[in-house]
Amino acid sequence: MFEADSSLTLEYTFVYDSLSCSRDFYWWHIVFAYITAISGFLCMITRIHPRTRFLHSWLGKLYIIAMLWATATSIVIHNKGLPTGVIYSFLWVMLGLTVGWIAITLHMKGVFKRRQGANQGSNSFMKALREMLTLKAFHGCVMFVSWINIAVLLTFLNLQGRIFVTPLRSDFECYSQPAFKRISSKHYNYTAGSPIEFVPARDPNYLRAPWANSEQRWATLLSAGPLVAAFVFGLVYLWVSQSRGNGKKEIEVEVDGHVADVEDPNFIVSSPSRSA
Repeated sequence: MFEADSSLTLEYTFVYDSLSCSRDFYWWHIVFAYITAISGFLCMITRIHPRTRFLHSWLGKLYIIAMLWATATSIVIHNKGLPTGVIYSFLWVMLGLTVGWIAITLHMKGVFKRRQGANQGSNSFMKALREMLTLKAFHGCVMFVSWINIAVLLTFLNLQGRIFVTPLRSDFECYSQPAFKRISSKHYNYTAGSPIEFVPARDPNYLRAPWANSEQRWATLLSAGPLVAAFVFGLVYLWVSQSRGNGKKEIEVEVDGHVADVEDPNFIVSSPSRSA
């Protein structure tokens, strides 16, 4: 798939039978980075008007998915690493995303529910304060922390022609080549005074890998294989359950815009109730 010596091309960097940089993946990284920033902004905007609030959860899901793919594509556009300031920003991105998702999940499950009448009273400031001291409000705050670190990098660094410290230009290149450090390790024996030695393109122990010389077959086995196995397992499980005649059936009902699995022994689906 890749040439034995990538030191003579700027399209990719391939060392030790591993890909560390690819120009093609750069463009996908850019696309997903912008989708992350835009979807996060729109997610906040939807809370302004009641008619657009149904889009909030969908845009939130898009934010998470785009973030995952932006992260995945960044793995193979490596030239010289990340500045420590960007690493800190990305830490807040991921912490905000993680804690925010946990908070809104607990809120939707009704954990730490407030007592009835908690918002009653004439003091509007206290009403607002109580509302901000909820899991739902906490979710919004930490997700804003996650998004702002993306937006700041996207805006500030883009003014310098950069996004996520990756050049925002059409001439992105894989211009670096890994070299061994001038110190002995379990992977390399350094001789004092010897010149810097680049990491070779081929791994001498490559044949030990289960995908050696058959990467495409390995990829197929780990995609189609588990898919077929899961389908067969599900089919057998449902067949056995139906054969036992336990009189239960899992159905999906929608309540207040959220889908839940319900076991109905009478196979009867009642109309979902909706709160005002």
